[in-house]
Formats: sequence, structure tokens, C-alpha cells
Amino acid sequence: MKRRQLGGIFLWFPVLTLLLALAGPREVASASPVPPTGWAVLLENNWYGGLYPDLQVGYVNSTRMLNALIRRGWPADHILLVRDTLGPNSLQASLGWLAAHVRDGETALLYIAGEYYFFADTLRWQSEFPALWSALPTSRRVLVAETCFAERLTRAASGIPGIALPAVGPDEWNLWGLRPTGGLIQGGAFTHFLAGALEAQPNGAPLAFPPAFSEALTAARTYYRAVLTRTPEVLAAFHSRGAFPERLGQFPNPHLLEDAAAAQVSEFEPPL
Repeated sequence: MKRRQLGGIFLWFPVLTLLLALAGPREVASASPVPPTGWAVLLENNWYGGLYPDLQVGYVNSTRMLNALIRRGWPADHILLVRDTLGPNSLQASLGWLAAHVRDGETALLYIAGEYYFFADTLRWQSEFPALWSALPTSRRVLVAETCFAERLTRAASGIPGIALPAVGPDEWNLWGLRPTGGLIQGGAFTHFLAGALEAQPNGAPLAFPPAFSEALTAARTYYRAVLTRTPEVLAAFHSRGAFPERLGQFPNPHLLEDAAAAQVSEFEPPL
């Protein structure tokens, strides 16, 4: 198996009735939200150079984040979608766009989804990301990673003001569902729950990312535990890669990265 195939485990699986209720649609208040004070880049790699068509999920991950932001009042011209037309300079171009638009006191959000080794190797994440992230002219930086070993990517933001939300821990495989019918969660479950948590926050208030992370992680743990203990095919996919998440006390187990400076603005209240 080539290493490019090791960046994620992509399966479809049923959702229990309890979890369907948890993942159900959220009601959004009709009150007009406050004008956004941020900019976002949503970057999803879902093509793999034409290889591995079974890994394609129709950009459902970045679409979920896009919908969550728009429903919370972010206009389309504050959001840059980057999909598949990706190369070694994609990270520089994406964060360059953020740097050109965001201002001090505004939120700069980078959401990434795809195969881990694409980010780690093709985009030269560890060598390129820290300087680009530091160059954003705001301390209100938010990084969200939906990929295998996501916490390895978010650790590159350590020491830089802001927060980072990984889908799984540094040594944990991610799990994506492929089929959108029959009550299945398509794409990354963490993104599914995170987008729902952000949408459920009070309209007219700024996005509060740390509590949304906690809510999404709790829901993902319930979801994965139920699936892993009931679906042999899922366990087999993990076991073939030497991973045994059903033996862990809790899975997934990522950690929110939030430094002392970011803690003061973790809920990103609008500047005075």
C-alpha cells in the first residue's frame, strides 16, 4: 500500500437512532446576526490526482463549514474556498489571501480537510505553516484540521496567538463516511458535529470556538464508540493499520490548542 493511502480511513457505516438525534438538524434563530469581523479559507483536498476515487466525499467537509459560516452571517466574499486545484504553493497562496484581507482584531479562520500526508509532505506543513500563520496581522487565529493525525498539524501553531481544533489526536486515524443516504454521516464526523455546534450558538453573538470544540468532541466520541463496538468492518480497517481504538479509554482524543494570549479572546468578541 502506498503511503498516500495511509492519510485516512474512509468507510461508510450506519448511525444508531440515538446518534441520529444527536446529529439532527439545528434550528437557527431568525434574528439578524451582527456583521462578521473575520475572514476564512476553507481548503479541502478530495481528488488525490485522480487516484483513490473511493476516498472522494464530494467536498462535504468544507461545504459544512461554509454553510455554518454563512448561516451565522459571514458573507461569501469573506470566505475563500480552495478545492483540489492544489499544489506545493497552495498553503502560501491561501494564507496570503487571509493576510491581505484580515485586519487586527478580526478573526482569521483556516479550515483544512483531506489526507494527512498531502498537508505534511506536499504542502510542507511543518516548515511553511508557522511563519505564514505568524504573519497574519491578527491574534485571533483559528485553525481547524479534519485529517488523520490532525493534532500533529495543529501543533505547528504552538506559541503563536490563536487556537487550533484538531479532529483526532497526533497518533490517531480519522474516519470518514462515504454515503449520504440511509441516515449516515458523510465525510468527517468531527466537522459534522463542529459545524452543528457553531450553528446552534446564539445568533447575533460571535462564534465561540472552544465550547464548540468540546461539544463536537463529546459527540464524536459517542458516535465512534457506538460504531466501533458494533461494526466489524470498521474495526478491521483500523486493525489493518495497527490501530485498536476500541481498546482506548476514549477515542478520538485530540486536544484543543489555546495559548494564554488566545484565551483572552477565545470567544472572539467584536472589538470595541
